[in-house]
Amino acid sequence: MPQNTMTPQDRLEVMELIGRYQRCIDSGDYDAYAENFVPDGVVEWANGVRHGRAEIRDWVKEMVGRGQVGAEPAFLRHFVGLPYIHEGNSERCAARTYMVIFQYDAEGKVAANTHWTYIDDIVKHEGRWLFEKRYMQLDLRTQSPAVATAADAAGR
Repeated sequence: MPQNTMTPQDRLEVMELIGRYQRCIDSGDYDAYAENFVPDGVVEWANGVRHGRAEIRDWVKEMVGRGQVGAEPAFLRHFVGLPYIHEGNSERCAARTYMVIFQYDAEGKVAANTHWTYIDDIVKHEGRWLFEKRYMQLDLRTQSPAVATAADAAGR
């Protein structure tokens, strides 16, 4: 079993980082989203990778522009479970967190359409815990009808 010598305060700050990340994506705050990563941080998933805050910011800004995230009223929400911080010390840690996306479907019903596992390398950078690398592993996806768009959600 890997050793974890993190203080309770450090563990709490890591949990706040994971929660803040979700709030930033759901609100469409692409600047704050990118600030959750170290300057040369990486976010990766099966179909892509973004390196550094500028690429990460532009990626989220593009999703906001397409109405995928940040819509008002919201038509999707990321829901994260408690992270499992399985190894760490005062400077870095590794964590895994389950995440589910709840979204309107084409008929206006809320459905959990995907389940993910976040696999994180997190470091203390200039006194703040930030993501060094986040790998988003898609675990389950529903085969539901088309999801709503931001324009559909605005009409509700």
